Amino acid sequence: MTAAASPQRPPRPNAISEAWRANPFHRMRLGEAAPDRIERFGVDPRVGDAERGREIGRGVWRIGAERLSGEHTLPWLPSHPSRHFTARLHSFSWLIDLAAVGPSAHARIAQLIDAWVEEHGEWDDIAWDPELTSERLFAWLCWGRPAFESGAPERRMALMRSAARQTRLLMLSQSELSERHLGSIKAGAALVLAGAAGFPDAERLAEQGDEMLIEAAAKQFFPDGGHLSRSPEAMAEALFDLIAARDAFYEPSAHLSDSVAKLADMLRMLRLGDGGLGCFHGGSEGSAASIDAALARAPGERRGFQFAQHTGYQRLEVGPLRVLFDVGGAPPLAYSERAHASALAFELSSETERLIVNVGAGRELAPAARSAARATNGHSTLILADSLSATLEEPRRGKGPARLSGPSVDDVRRSSDESGITIQGRHDGYRDKFGLMHRRYLFVDHEGKNLRGIDELIRPMRLKAPAPKQPIPFVARFHLHPQVRARLIEHHVALLETPGGQRWRLRTDAPEIAIEPSIYWGGRSARESHQIVLSGEADPMGHGLAPPNRIRWALTRA
Repeated sequence: MTAAASPQRPPRPNAISEAWRANPFHRMRLGEAAPDRIERFGVDPRVGDAERGREIGRGVWRIGAERLSGEHTLPWLPSHPSRHFTARLHSFSWLIDLAAVGPSAHARIAQLIDAWVEEHGEWDDIAWDPELTSERLFAWLCWGRPAFESGAPERRMALMRSAARQTRLLMLSQSELSERHLGSIKAGAALVLAGAAGFPDAERLAEQGDEMLIEAAAKQFFPDGGHLSRSPEAMAEALFDLIAARDAFYEPSAHLSDSVAKLADMLRMLRLGDGGLGCFHGGSEGSAASIDAALARAPGERRGFQFAQHTGYQRLEVGPLRVLFDVGGAPPLAYSERAHASALAFELSSETERLIVNVGAGRELAPAARSAARATNGHSTLILADSLSATLEEPRRGKGPARLSGPSVDDVRRSSDESGITIQGRHDGYRDKFGLMHRRYLFVDHEGKNLRGIDELIRPMRLKAPAPKQPIPFVARFHLHPQVRARLIEHHVALLETPGGQRWRLRTDAPEIAIEPSIYWGGRSARESHQIVLSGEADPMGHGLAPPNRIRWALTRA
């Protein structure tokens, strides 16, 4: 293994809360009291990735598209590719993957946790951020049993002391955590687990954690169960934490149980045929095994639905075909830091294979890649003049990701007849700049073998603003899952082939069709892929009922 290099961290911005946490007086407030043992460990519904766990066992560290060069028994000392990489290491979100390896990884789990406590157990300006602390404490109390139950007594004492101090940090940081959205849910769950584990003042910890979860559930979710960020993965992550917290109580509150049931129904609605989630608004496909495990622990009457009116998704489920269609606008501004300009984008699976996807943005993806994935051209929708269908507004203080606003999505309709199901939606994201609105129709036949679409660019009749004088270029992108192969076989016809032997033909009357490179960030790691691109030029005064402002396409199973 390679020798450890000197720590090199990128500069960080100053913040009042960070300076306050780092001062000696605040650190004294974290106290010394610690439990003698962990009375009860949490049961996280998530299922780890054993392959990644074996990599960690060998000293290979990768997070998103970044990794440490060489092999390192301990990841704390080498220089890191980015501040984001450093933060994700300190979160211990990878511990579940190491635990998935089984008993052979127990000594490695204890080694890594003990090394962290020795190096950072008293304080670290990055590692002791409240949100990272809540992730780490949750991971330890669910997956860190080998560290708490083996090894030298002095190491166990140091670990117990550090864990208790991290718990008290969360208690002192509730106001800040309330602004972290998912971070507040993780913190509430971690406090509940700490109470169940028998930490000092256990009853108060559990009560405070329960209050945080109840408040978060009331503030952060739409009536249909979707998270206000409109991210399927964010909603799933919240559900996993709520289930772990609920099951830590001998008698969970009705509010907590009701929230789990509501979110479980929404989770089922947002799955594709492989069991994973649609990649929308800063999320990845997630883990189908984790979703199965969570739903198995969400008993009660199931409420199936095909249209999430508040969260803004339509679902088409016919035979082996599954379609998720984004017909919602931007999330509330405070929840839009990871939202995407993805109006009227869709994803498609057939049987257990994904065909049409969005680029996606896994939660461990580096900030620069997450930012790139937010653009409209990273989604399976129509893009006018390579512009955004929404507005990205930089934060006033110049810190953090841009927040997304717009467009307005309206005229959402769903109908069914003897031939199939049709959904339509319209957005105004290109109206101010180009004077055109985008309407999309999706149709699926009752056998699930034919998906047809129409994209129209319409100039509103009452619009008085001057129109551009030149035709406006547009493209409709169909990003393909990395396992899908594509080639042009006829005039305006592309053939899609899957590893499972499915063959689909995409036909179009668009002026041009091409196959171009793409990338997929919706899985565990970045993968190269392709996209089918339909292109043309729109008439700035067009009505959308005929070319050049209308293109039609059909995806038919061969």
